[in-house]
Amino acid sequence: MLEASSSQFRNAAAQLRALNPGMELNTECLEEEKEVRDGQVVTPPPEENENEY
Repeated sequence: MLEASSSQFRNAAAQLRALNPGMELNTECLEEEKEVRDGQVVTPPPEENENEY
C-alpha cells in the first residue's frame, strides 16, 4: 500500500512539472505524508495519522 501511494505521489508531482514547463516548481518540502492547511504545507497531527493504518 505504501509503494502504491508513493507511486501515485510521484506521478502527481511529475504531472505538475509537465503541465508547468516554464515554471521552476519548488519541491523541497514536498512529501506524500504532508498536507496543506491555511496555505502552509504541514505534517498532520499524530492522531490523524493513526487512523489511516
